[in-house]
Amino acid sequence: MLKAGTMQESADQIVGSQIQIVARQELRWRGYGLLKKGKYSIYYSCNPNTAGQGGTELVIQKSATNKIPGFEPISDCI
Repeated sequence: MLKAGTMQESADQIVGSQIQIVARQELRWRGYGLLKKGKYSIYYSCNPNTAGQGGTELVIQKSATNKIPGFEPISDCI
């Protein structure tokens, strides 16, 4: 996911499917947070100090955002 455009391409495939929530590992970004896009949101939690190692994300279609009561980053990564 470090290559430019990879996240957008991947999220577009998810949004075009019947799948509402997808969890992925080895995101390899830095830190944690929430990215809100038009048709989906991305919750992510990764190593706060180094990009390129580990990380987890949830890609959630807009129609399913009410099914996520909250988000808390992985405690041993922050």
